[in-house]
Amino acid sequence: MDLVDKFSLRGYDCVCGNLRMAARAVTSVYDRHLRSAGLQASQLAVLWAVAGLPGSSVKAIAAKLAMHDTALVRNLRVLEERGWVSIDVGEDRRQRLVTITAQGRSVFARALPLWTRAQKEISAALDDGVEQMNARLLHLARSVS
Repeated sequence: MDLVDKFSLRGYDCVCGNLRMAARAVTSVYDRHLRSAGLQASQLAVLWAVAGLPGSSVKAIAAKLAMHDTALVRNLRVLEERGWVSIDVGEDRRQRLVTITAQGRSVFARALPLWTRAQKEISAALDDGVEQMNARLLHLARSVS
């Protein structure tokens, strides 16, 4: 196959490109459903991790999400400005500990039914293969990070 033929494929044989394209499409579904709770899918993922890891460090949450610390901090600052999380200094002054606030728990509770609707929409698109897809994606994320 020559270079022109490779360009005509538009990268559809590229795992990275296909995952990113699918991620954008899936994110738009979740964002649409979560809009009425005032959340984006990326923010819900962070809020969910904070709720599940109360009082954890930024580093621990970032590791759980397979996210770079600085990207997580940018997301956390938005949630902090909205009053949904608090970020406190740990024993080591460089350490930041994150907890969900009462207001954050309220937003999270409003978002969960909306998330469930988005999850059902994506599950239907995957012919109800969402559990298998999640298992494979988690395996992939943990294998290469």
